[in-house]
This record gives sequence, C-alpha cells and structure tokens, in this order.
Amino acid sequence: MSQVRTTEILESNMETGWTSELITAAGAGDEAVKATRGKVAYILVNGAYNVTLKDDSTAKWAVLNNTSIDLTGAPIECSTNITLTFGGAGSAWIIYK
Repeated sequence: MSQVRTTEILESNMETGWTSELITAAGAGDEAVKATRGKVAYILVNGAYNVTLKDDSTAKWAVLNNTSIDLTGAPIECSTNITLTFGGAGSAWIIYK
C-alpha cells in the first residue's frame, strides 16, 4: 500500500471517532494498545517482522508480516483488551476505538 493511501485511511478514520496510533516495540513481546474492550479496523506492518493482533492472549487474526489488513467494513471486536504481539523489534500502525 502506498504511503499516500495509508495516510488517507489514517486521516479519514480519525475524523470518524477512531484512534490511529503507531505502536513501537523495542523487541519481541506484547505491546498494549488499549486496556479495555474495543474494535480494530486497520493494521499496517511495514517491515519484515511478525505482528499478531490479540484480545488478551487469544489471537484474533493470522500473523502479519510486511502487510496490512483493512477491516473498516467489519472491524474485529476485542472483548477484553487490544494487544499487538511483536516477534522482534519493529512498529505497526493500528486504527481502533
């Protein structure tokens, strides 16, 4: 996905009550995105490292690696919390509420 298209998606979602955030991990492990229940509409992993979306300890989507998923038409519901698990150092954009 082009940088322009990614920027368009991030900006348009901010206008509709969604939060766009860059989550950065210094190494392998879990990074908390939101401590309470929520929905995820988009994830962009722009690098050769694995990132998994989790609700508490349950994977909600397959491992992402240098790709994106656009779930704006049917956001993923996380009933406990929103967590990204990184396989190593890296970052990912996420749109959630």
